[in-house]
Amino acid sequence: MNEAFQLFDSQNTRGKALDPHALLKAYHLREMKDTHYEMVRAVEKWEAKEPKELRELFNLYLYPIWNWERKIKSKPFTDKDIDVYKGITENSLYTYAKRAGKAMPYFQITESFIAGNDFFEMVSHYLSLLNDIKREIKENTAFEKLNRIIKKGTKKGDEEDNEKSEERGVYRGSGFTYAINLFYCALLYYYDKFHNFDKMAVKKLFLWAFMIRLDMEHLGFDTINKYSIGEENSSYTNNIAMFSKISLARLHNEISGIQIKFSEKEWNNLHNELNEIISGENNDK
Repeated sequence: MNEAFQLFDSQNTRGKALDPHALLKAYHLREMKDTHYEMVRAVEKWEAKEPKELRELFNLYLYPIWNWERKIKSKPFTDKDIDVYKGITENSLYTYAKRAGKAMPYFQITESFIAGNDFFEMVSHYLSLLNDIKREIKENTAFEKLNRIIKKGTKKGDEEDNEKSEERGVYRGSGFTYAINLFYCALLYYYDKFHNFDKMAVKKLFLWAFMIRLDMEHLGFDTINKYSIGEENSSYTNNIAMFSKISLARLHNEISGIQIKFSEKEWNNLHNELNEIISGENNDK
């Protein structure tokens, strides 16, 4: 047990700040003090993961979704926020704790889990799930138009030079990156609950996420925060608290049936590409 915390203790002694996910690792290992072999396996799996991947999972996906579902503005995930992921002690007598214990191996992003090994299983699960949904968007021909737009925001090197200067301004930069991440957050939360890639629902989530990019020529995270919790703003074509809506939905077609209003702003080519998706959606009906 002492070996498992050697790094944690030495860095704390030197006053070196640890990433919040590293603090969570130490916390949940302590909860596993009576299961040595499980603890060793958990450490091995954790160490095999890229630190950047772990950091992004919490900072860009899990923590924002946890906040937005509750209609709370999100912020960078820090050591002050780790209580959210400390889970519940295995011997807790709370009713919700007993329910969480019986729910395994099924996780839900915004729901509690049992502290200890389940934390490590949860992290592995959502890293895999995130990769799966990104691969689905990339490889499923039903989402070809969505993937084409996303790819324009992630072009690098010589490929970018082949784009028109106008498109480079539209599809590159932090504003477009925020829209892409917002879409994947919404899709991750949707798939986490309903476990399907209903074509209409996926396209609705994509259109919702990218309409804010049309609405706002200069798009920052503060706007993404307000938009995600459905804050009323006359500048937004859609005022939908999407994460809260997914949370309250009983059936997946409650999401596929959402009406997404189309922005009339035509200051870039993104308008035409999103219009193509809507046209295709109407033809599918």
